[in-house]
Amino acid sequence: MDLTFERGDKARPRGHAIVYVRDSANRDAVSATYVVILPVSVDIAKYVPPFLAQQVPTLGERGLTAFAFPPAPEPVASYELLVGIADARDDDLIFAGTRALSDAAFLLALVGEVAAEYSTRYESWAGAVRGKPESEGAEALTDAAGVDGILYGLMSEADRLNELTKLVGRMRYASEGGDSSTVDEAEARIKALAQHVPTNRKIDRLLVAALSKSPEGSRLAQLYLERAYCLLREDYLRVKTLDGEIVKLEAAP
Repeated sequence: MDLTFERGDKARPRGHAIVYVRDSANRDAVSATYVVILPVSVDIAKYVPPFLAQQVPTLGERGLTAFAFPPAPEPVASYELLVGIADARDDDLIFAGTRALSDAAFLLALVGEVAAEYSTRYESWAGAVRGKPESEGAEALTDAAGVDGILYGLMSEADRLNELTKLVGRMRYASEGGDSSTVDEAEARIKALAQHVPTNRKIDRLLVAALSKSPEGSRLAQLYLERAYCLLREDYLRVKTLDGEIVKLEAAP
């Protein structure tokens, strides 16, 4: 997934961005969310009472570093308002496409993917500035996946799917850019996460699609993600529709 920066430089993300979508039913209708990359890692569990600590999502060994809020785009008065706010705050402004704003599950997945790609771009730029190594080696990947496997087991399925969305976005961006080390890392983490998700979510098929460099691969990965969210919500009518789209796309020459 390529991010369309209408303000800012995609090679040098600022770390804070307004992300907006237009309604496919009415292009004048605009909804938006805000993505932030924190300069420090945060362990949320430290700031809640002990009796609530088990209810706090586990976010991995790096803690919370990037997030989008609201988690799905909310309606705003106009596109011009967003441009004015971005100029005043010196935010990046990113167009995430024309979508059906009534499809909450899809929008949640979309925002997660955009946030993951934005975070990946920011980390790539920041790592280059700091001279940070791109890869820590295969042994480090195995260790990280093992630790993540334990953490994924403590998450709710909704949290696992949110993490999966971020990983798929990171993998697609890295694959398109030829960054094999990041692809390998994301693949290892997705496989670890898949051990804690019901098999009917078809994470294995999602992974194959995400690894594909074909134009259909990106769309298939998106469909499988949306399908997993719909199964979680027990929206079986939508699942049936998605299954039909997946079959057609996979059968295409």
